[in-house]
Amino acid sequence: MEILLHHDYLIHALSSTEGSPVLGLCRSGQCKGWVASTSLPTLFRELEGQERDKAKDLLSSLSVASPTAGDLRNALQDERFDEKLASILVQSCGFDAVVTTIPENFSGDDILVLTPEQLQSKVESPPGKVNEVKLLDISASYHQILNDVEVEMADTTRKGHFILGAKVSELEEKIAEYCQTKYAVGVSSGTDALLISLMAAGIGEGDEVITSPYTFFATAGSIIRAGAKPVFVDINDVTFNIKAEHIERCITSRTRAIMPVHLYGQCADMDPINELAKKNNLIVIEDSAQSIGSEYKNKRSGSLGDMGCFSFFPAKNLGAFGDGGIVTTSSEDLYEKLKVLRVHGSKPKYYHKTIGGNFRLDALQAGVVKAKLNYLEGWTEKRRQNATVYNQLLQQNALTQYIQLPPEVFPRHVFNQYVIRAGNRRDELRAFLNENKIGCEIYYPLPLHVQECFQSLGYKKGDFPESEKAADESLALPISHEITQAQQEYVVENIRRFFLGS
Repeated sequence: MEILLHHDYLIHALSSTEGSPVLGLCRSGQCKGWVASTSLPTLFRELEGQERDKAKDLLSSLSVASPTAGDLRNALQDERFDEKLASILVQSCGFDAVVTTIPENFSGDDILVLTPEQLQSKVESPPGKVNEVKLLDISASYHQILNDVEVEMADTTRKGHFILGAKVSELEEKIAEYCQTKYAVGVSSGTDALLISLMAAGIGEGDEVITSPYTFFATAGSIIRAGAKPVFVDINDVTFNIKAEHIERCITSRTRAIMPVHLYGQCADMDPINELAKKNNLIVIEDSAQSIGSEYKNKRSGSLGDMGCFSFFPAKNLGAFGDGGIVTTSSEDLYEKLKVLRVHGSKPKYYHKTIGGNFRLDALQAGVVKAKLNYLEGWTEKRRQNATVYNQLLQQNALTQYIQLPPEVFPRHVFNQYVIRAGNRRDELRAFLNENKIGCEIYYPLPLHVQECFQSLGYKKGDFPESEKAADESLALPISHEITQAQQEYVVENIRRFFLGS
């Protein structure tokens, strides 16, 4: 539970000679305790000597919630300023309750108000029955990152440097280190990361780029936008990634690059791809939009080709509060080209030897991603644990005869999505899960080679059977680090009900 500790309770707890069960719950991690920043002056004014020292120690295990100017103005409209402000914070920050020794002071407020005893009882009571699981609940991580993100955002707004600058440079250094590359260049989105990489490689009119037809639209869309032609190669039926054995037959005199996609968080088989690229003097651009932190033979996604393209779309494992992306590379030449291209090809300012675009990453988004990067490894391990739990539950319920589980072919899979195959009953299963308030999604229902806008490429249905089969059979289940084992059990129980009955 996320609880706001009102200052009346904190003063009582710190003045008492007996230990506080509520503070014990916060220290043990059973609850996450918050204190309003406006309560701190009151707290220190009321406490003396050793009690003040205890308060300083206590605050190391609590988080601080700061009201906005709007929150303060609204609270001032009520004669119960302190209590009204606490109520506003509970609502605006999404806390579960306020803990107070004087619950009657919150009479009429539309929030959950608990005494210390009531909180203890609530924590000790068995959890409620799960009846809904969202595919993705971004706000569930809000409280974990709130303080770190707000520090970054306040620092940016106060300094007034919103485009590129120190925040972007700091993020670039951290991402390059994380991805095991020499450089990183922050850009405006994952899509623009792909486009600017193609531009940096000099790929344009008349060129061909080999890629997968089973991926998000941006992969092929960026190739078309660069003026080149996407040439599709079918996928491996196990990993959903481009099948390296099929690439060589598609290489022509016009081929300039290979763009493998590390789909769903698992790396493509890169050794044979890189060997083909070296043999034919081709650039390798990794579409790593779903795979930050994933590895292939102990090397990180984004370090496996000439350039790696990442997305910070909010739904990604590492997401911004809007659009954003980054390109990684260990080539100094490509690094310098990427930096120039993202500012309209300008170097020095207002002087253009080449045409680039407005591909700049906002400092606000860079600050958000930089703050969240500190949590990424923990979130990744939780996703991997969730995948293991799903595998175990689905096997224990004898469901692998009906569905195919996603194997981890190349450790480590970061499970941007946990995608099962449900054969010709996929659509029925999806509808059944949705009826039971379980979020699930089809990534992707129509392969790129049969998309209407790509008809001019000359492909037809049947050209890439594995991609078409994956589009017909695959279904993504909730896998984010926010979901609990009880929620996973609810998902699997409903899958069991669908295939085996009650």
